[in-house]
Amino acid sequence: MEEAIKRKDGKHILLTISWIAAFLPYLFSPIAFGPFAFLLGLVLKRDYEVGNQGKVIMVLGVVNTIGGIIFTGWVASKL
Repeated sequence: MEEAIKRKDGKHILLTISWIAAFLPYLFSPIAFGPFAFLLGLVLKRDYEVGNQGKVIMVLGVVNTIGGIIFTGWVASKL
């Protein structure tokens, strides 16, 4: 009975953190979390086999950063 050694990798936790970070620019600092999501997407695209999710997270990081800045400006003007 040979037991297969299951290799642990951080792909699933990195995907989860990336998807969360992609939408955090609307709630918190867009300047911090947008590039963070972009860089995590870049790492996923380059180092892990996750299909197109890395590219999607990179695009969402950029788009949501711009949207977060606009949303923050809109909220600040209403106060």
